[in-house]
Formats: sequence, structure tokens, C-alpha cells
Amino acid sequence: MIHEYRAIESILVLDCGSSRTRAIWIDQVDGQYRLVARTEAPATVESPWNDMMVSVRHALNHLSEVTNWRFMDDRGQMIIPGHREGGVDGVVAVTSASRPLRLVVSGIIGDMSFASTRRALSACPVLIDGVISVDAQESSGFKTCDDMQGQIRLILESAPDAVILVGGVDGGASRPILQSAEAVALACLAMAEGARPLVIYAGNADLRPQVAERIGPVTELRAIDNVLPSLGVENPGPLQAEVDELYRQIRMERLPGFATLASWSSAQVLPTSKGWMHSIQYLARLGGINVLGVDVGGATVTMAAVVDEQPRLVIRSDLGMTYNVTRLLDLKSPESIVRWLPFEIDPTTLRDQLHERAIYVQTLPQTREDLLVEQAAAREMVRTILADMETQWPKGPSLLYPELLPKFHLIIGGGGVLANAPSYGQAALILLDALQPIGISGLALDHAGLLAPLGAVAMIHPVAAAQVMEKDALLSLGTVVAPVGTGHEGEIALKLKVTYQDGRSLEVEVPYGSLEIISLPTGHSADLELRPTRRFDVGLGVRGQAGKTRVEGGLLGIIVDARGRPLPVASAPEVQREKVQHWLWDMGS
Repeated sequence: MIHEYRAIESILVLDCGSSRTRAIWIDQVDGQYRLVARTEAPATVESPWNDMMVSVRHALNHLSEVTNWRFMDDRGQMIIPGHREGGVDGVVAVTSASRPLRLVVSGIIGDMSFASTRRALSACPVLIDGVISVDAQESSGFKTCDDMQGQIRLILESAPDAVILVGGVDGGASRPILQSAEAVALACLAMAEGARPLVIYAGNADLRPQVAERIGPVTELRAIDNVLPSLGVENPGPLQAEVDELYRQIRMERLPGFATLASWSSAQVLPTSKGWMHSIQYLARLGGINVLGVDVGGATVTMAAVVDEQPRLVIRSDLGMTYNVTRLLDLKSPESIVRWLPFEIDPTTLRDQLHERAIYVQTLPQTREDLLVEQAAAREMVRTILADMETQWPKGPSLLYPELLPKFHLIIGGGGVLANAPSYGQAALILLDALQPIGISGLALDHAGLLAPLGAVAMIHPVAAAQVMEKDALLSLGTVVAPVGTGHEGEIALKLKVTYQDGRSLEVEVPYGSLEIISLPTGHSADLELRPTRRFDVGLGVRGQAGKTRVEGGLLGIIVDARGRPLPVASAPEVQREKVQHWLWDMGS
């Protein structure tokens, strides 16, 4: 590589996923940074290739064919900086190809510090294999144990990458924490020295010397600030930073080919989820708005949000549309997936289809039924991660109804199941069913998969990231109007008047239980006058209160979702199937 310095005019972004690798070329066009081209290739991080750079070079060769521009030299190395014969001025990379960290958490399940730890870890790419606790609860959702022998056995069987030891506020309880420390130490002694997990202590700061006496002699111990230093005061940052760094060290940096990828990159290679979060935060700051983004990937589902200027991130490393699709069946009943289908299917067939999807990860749905099953699974994955996020919503002015989504000005969907949906109506319906937004929200797709990569671009060239995000990243589906409330099927929930820019107007009565699409093309705006009936609220916090606003158009226009909030599900399966079919028809699918 050539390391001569010059201004960054062109940027190559490499997005290395678990199933696909993408190469994205950004360059100046008429004085603005724009997406020039992007290509992709099947991932090669797994056997038989065992080298992520094989797929990177395949994607770059394809990019060269498409653009007639040379990115690599004759030795297969990146040409940096760019010149008249090829190359680029900067390279950034994101990856989601790493397996998550496997953890055992030691803490009291009923204790506030355990809840704080779970919230902190939810923003990290981890799987919790079990919990050591003095109050093991079968309903906790984890494999738990509360006796010394069981605690030791749990660690030995799980063979985790790390043990997170928490408990007590600073100056608080000591005995349960020290007992857990002894169990961890004994378990480590029973393991081969090179296989012992690292221990991160984020509990009562006063106990650090005693914990170090027990654990320090047998395995590596990292003591950080208490995740709950005092009652009501959470401190998740140090634990998240320590786990993120551990993930980088023992997962990302050990990916075959990662060293070469990192040597090409002009900045630190980011986990895809962190790049996604950076972009959501940028959009929120840019407009001073609430933004929610959900990315349904092949091996991970990520949800990032900014609500009342408070950022939130949740990562589900146990869910995804390819490798992890069958894990959904461990968390949800088949009936919860079937309720989103317009046709009858027995649970065994559903399980078989999802298992087949997990085996043949590079395939696409072959029939309409296969497609709708995949989309139904995506809805339940989004609802699962949303349940994790709901415990973290800030109690501010945007949270009008604690049991529903806060008010969002912009909602973004990403991942292949959304971006590659055969119709925009299907993509929109997945988001509406799963998230159930309230009030008035813009709806958009990360159709080119640019949001996470642009979060990395911002590290070396914020202006380029901003310009590409504005022009090329998001595909506007339109504006959603979703009244909160319930009523009787067919009764009027909302009356609205749309006044277009040319002076034309349209008045519509929307019955409860329906979806209505009103034309408003991309690049156009309209004034909207909303008059909900007495049982419904259009996001103002008061049922029956009228309001006016200006809305932006999109590929679908104005989507009025008057099906009710929360969205009702019919108890009779045949009635629910009929409803789902009508929803698909209403959305043009």
C-alpha cells in the first residue's frame, strides 16, 4: 500500500457480514459525495475458505468490472491513495461476521444490579449462557443455579469466554458476591489453564481486594466501576466498554483475514451494530428528532433509537434471518409466527421451513408462502428485540403511553428481509405490524445497506457520510398516521383533510380496523388536518383532539393505520388469516 497523504476524495467501504460481503465506492460527483457503485459476494469467513478476504477480493473484482476502475494492485493489495489509474483515498470497514461472546453472569436475579447488568449487556454482541445466583428463578429465562456445586458445573459446562461478576451497591452487600467469587475461582481451577474464562468484576467497589484475592491467582481479572454504584444510579458505560473491547480482541481480531482487512482500513474496523448506532444518532442530531432504526440481519438483529435526545441500543446476537432463524422457535410459540400469515400452516411444517432456511443460508424464498413465512418470522424477531428495548425508554414527553412505542419522527428498517421485499408495501407492513408506531412518523428503508457503513465513513470524513446519507442511503416510504385507541370494526376512527401544494384538497374518513393509502409522491409535501373521533388520539396525548401538520411524501404516500393501538389480534385463527390477507391487499401486495 502507498501511504502518501492527500485529501480524501474517494472512499471504499467494506461491509463483511456473516453471509454476504459488500464493497461500496463513494466519490465526488459534481462537488458532492455520492454512492457511485456497490457490489457483493458470498461470505468466505467459514470453511472451506476460512478467509474473509477471499470474498472481499471477489466483491472488489466485481466492482472493478462494473466501474472500469482498478482498486487492487497485481498482488491483490489495496491501492491507496487513489491516482489516475485507480485506487481510493480512504478505506473503512464494518463487520458482523464474528460470533458473539459467550458469558456467564454471576449476580442476584432479584437484585437491581442484575437488572442493570442485563440492560448494559443488551448493547453488546453477547449471549448469556447462564446465571450464578443465590435466588435462582426458573422464570428468569436463563439456565441458573444457586448452590456451589451447581455454580461450578454451570461454568464448566458453558465454557464461557468471560464471567461477569456483579452485585451490591458500593458499600453494600458482600457475602453473596464473595461466595460467587469463590465458585468462579474453583471452576477455573478445574479447567485447563489456557481455557479459563476472563472475569470482569463490576460490583461493590469496596470488595475489589477480596475478589482479587480469590480470583486473581487463577485467571485474569478485570475490575471496573460498579454497574450500579448506588440505588437508582446506573453506570453501564464501563461494563459496555470492557465487553466491547473483549469482543474485539477475542472475536473480531481472530476472524481469518481480519488482520489484512484492518491493515487496509484508515480507521478502526467497527462492528456493524455500532456503525448502525452512529448513523441513527447522526440523523437524530441533524433534525433534532426522535429516530428509531431496526436492522434484521442474517445472524443478528439490532435496534437503535434516540428518544428525547437519549440514545439506546439493543443487540440480539441470538436472532437473525439465516443462521439464527431457528432460535426464534426457542423464544416464541409457532402460533405467534403463524398469526402473521394469510394461510393455514401446521407447526411442524413451519419448523421445517425455518430449519431449512438456517441450513441453506444463501438461498432465497422460492414461493409466496415461503416469503410470507420469512416475513412473519421477521415480525416476531423485531417484536422480541422491541420487548428488550421497551424497558429502556426514557420517561420523557415522547412516551405518551408506557405500553406502546414512544413518538418517533422517523422509523428506519434495514436488513435483507426488508430491503429486498418484493413490494414496498410488504416492507412497510412488516414495520407497522412489529413496531406499531403511534401518531405521525416518517417511514424509510435502508435499501442499499448504507447506514452501518456510513457510521464508519463518518470516522474519517463526516461530510462525505452526511452527503451520502442525505442523497443515497434512505428510501422514503412516506408518512404513517397511526391513531391510538380501540373501537368497533367499521366505525369512523379518523377524519382527515389533505391539502396539496397545488391547492387541491382531499377529505377522507378512515374506519377503525382499516389501512388506507393516500397518494403523496416522493419530494412532495402536504398539509394534513386530523380530526380523530373521541376514542382516538393521533399522537397529541389527548383522545379526540384535532391537529394540523405538514407531512412528506414517499413511494407509498400517506399510510393511515387505523387498525388500533395496541394492534388487536383475532382469537379465531381463520378470522386472523382473513385480516392479514386484507392488510396485504390494502398495502398493494
